[in-house]
Amino acid sequence: MPSTSKELLLSSIKALLAEAEKLPNDIFEDHAQRGTVQHQVMRLRNQTSNPIERILGEICYQVPHLTAAVRIALENKWFDVLQDGHPKTAQTIASATGAEPELIARLMMVLTATGIVDEQSYQTYLATPVTQSLLDPGWANAVRHFFDHCGPSLQNLPDYFARNNYKNPQDVAKGPFADAWGGKHTWALFQDEPKRGEIFNSCMAKFIGPAKWTDIYPVKTRLCDQIEKSASSVLLVDIGGNTGYQLKDFVKDPARRTGRLIVQDLSMALGNKDDLAQLGIESIAYDFFTPQPIKGAKAYYLRAVLHDWPDSACREILGNVKAAMRHGYSKLFIDEMVLPDTNVPPMGAFLDLTMMALETGAERTSKQWHDLLASAGLRIEKIWEGQGGMMESLIEAELAD
Repeated sequence: MPSTSKELLLSSIKALLAEAEKLPNDIFEDHAQRGTVQHQVMRLRNQTSNPIERILGEICYQVPHLTAAVRIALENKWFDVLQDGHPKTAQTIASATGAEPELIARLMMVLTATGIVDEQSYQTYLATPVTQSLLDPGWANAVRHFFDHCGPSLQNLPDYFARNNYKNPQDVAKGPFADAWGGKHTWALFQDEPKRGEIFNSCMAKFIGPAKWTDIYPVKTRLCDQIEKSASSVLLVDIGGNTGYQLKDFVKDPARRTGRLIVQDLSMALGNKDDLAQLGIESIAYDFFTPQPIKGAKAYYLRAVLHDWPDSACREILGNVKAAMRHGYSKLFIDEMVLPDTNVPPMGAFLDLTMMALETGAERTSKQWHDLLASAGLRIEKIWEGQGGMMESLIEAELAD
């Protein structure tokens, strides 16, 4: 018999699913019964998911109706009214925000039906953990980013593929996003409209992941202790590192400061140079489609970079890293989602489509990662799997023999 309540729950769910699979498809012809069952299933899902999984898996990557309702509530600050943890009526929210109570009640039907907000009684609402998480500017900007930027491209996908003979997109300049946004690819749009870029940067700062790469990789023994002892030795180069949030987290442990730390990105994306310098982090404006200027570092690190690009562009990025690596010494870390080769979970599947729509990119399976790196002259030494349930892993690679 299961020894813990968690094991008992898992066993019960498996047994229930096994029985459900035996039932005919029309077992719940009664709409009320079917609605009751679906509601109970949703409650179970909500209880077994954490708020961040739900923000990403349900709000950002699917269900435009829900995302639109959340987006409106964010802009009119309905969640701010609920943040004190006490029930609020639609009229109270209306008085605080200027929205009409009738509109609030209509959109709250969507938010309460999906568990984003809890309905205590008639038109009376209470914040949930998801509501509270959405009060974080980074997660709020995640909703804005995926709805505002990805949404038009997703809506355009059926027409785009019809006009392009249903071929997998490989050219960023002619990909789904550029097609939907008047010829501008994602990075050009952010450069032309800095506010959009700020939303993106704020969103990306939240994507450190359920498990940090330093939590799943033996940093001391396989990285810090292996560096050549020299004042000029570079320990880690964070390529495309945005504002440096990964290295800022890395240096929280003083024992990791065994060599120079460098963050690279386009000048518009880099964080404040002086602030980074105070933490012992060097910053260099750099385009990863050009030769890598830092030669022979102990490790090069790419987080959430390659999923932005099709394979052809990835090979170019990887080629520039490879040319800078020293055989038998340098490592390449790729901090990305690694999908299973079969039966990909919804989160990974939806995010893959999201990356296609946003940047002509892709989430990749284990086999696809091995094939991609091999085609660039690199060899995967090990894939260190995260424990957060979101398939985020650290790929440790080196030059192929």
